[in-house]
Amino acid sequence: MKTTIEIIDLHTEEQAAFKIHQLSPTIEKVIGILKEDEQFLIGEVENTIYKIPFADIFYIEVVDKKSFLYTEKQVYQNADKLYQLEEKLTYFDFIRVSKSMLLNIESIKAIAPLLSGRFEALLVNGEKVAISRKYVPELKKGLGMER
Repeated sequence: MKTTIEIIDLHTEEQAAFKIHQLSPTIEKVIGILKEDEQFLIGEVENTIYKIPFADIFYIEVVDKKSFLYTEKQVYQNADKLYQLEEKLTYFDFIRVSKSMLLNIESIKAIAPLLSGRFEALLVNGEKVAISRKYVPELKKGLGMER
């Protein structure tokens, strides 16, 4: 596919135009990313509010009905429910890996099967998270391992 990029002045509105034969899942993902104005989530630590870019979040977990955003060095609390976060992150390489967790595919260093059909993901920070058997096909699809 031919790609053209033109740098414009700051007073001109940015735009993207696609000339395609057919709408593919990849193009749909790109369009979703371009339409998303805010590519960060709000997190709180000790009554201080932070903007956390999607790319900095390794995974999101719900514990006792509270959502937590895990980054390399910090854990933030977030007010949204997991399904709301999942909707916001649809086009940003986050997948559901259990009933209470979303995982950023880009944070995975390696995966390994465990007993009973579950998998374990080793993250780039050395942390390990379990992937429920029910969500293994989604993980494989997200990693491009589907057959």
